[in-house]
Amino acid sequence: MKHLLTSFLLLFCLSSCNSQQSDAKKLAADIKRTIEITPGSSPTREGGLTMKATIAGKAFVANDMIPAEAAARIIGNYGTVQISLPYDRRYLYVGKKIKFSEHAANLFYDDEVGIWGGRQGEMEITKVDDNWAEGTFYFTGSTLDGSKTIAVTNGFFRIAVPKRK
Repeated sequence: MKHLLTSFLLLFCLSSCNSQQSDAKKLAADIKRTIEITPGSSPTREGGLTMKATIAGKAFVANDMIPAEAAARIIGNYGTVQISLPYDRRYLYVGKKIKFSEHAANLFYDDEVGIWGGRQGEMEITKVDDNWAEGTFYFTGSTLDGSKTIAVTNGFFRIAVPKRK
């Protein structure tokens, strides 16, 4: 009986420690994410600010975004990778298509090229309400001389729409 009680207490202590470690890991991850956020930006979250895409076959999910009104661009960041799309409040109506041949997108990528200019592709505004605007996008980024390209596909963004004063 004594061994059973000791075993139970040991199991309880271990599970409590494991729970505390799990909570500590979550807290550490949240702190790390906060530190990694670009100055002047806001963290992304499901149902809030969002930017996602596929870059050269790899998933990109921004962990922060710079307010579109402040930057005059829709900018999503994840570490050293950044997608930048054109922004003009006049674009914010459902069905509006913005061709990147007229208003370029940019990709700042952690590779030997670094900056990819997107002049082929487009974005489309798919939803606008009192608080948010959403859209989709895709583009092919290229080097300055056009000798290399990179595909950005399946793009989606959600930005805050500030109230007009």
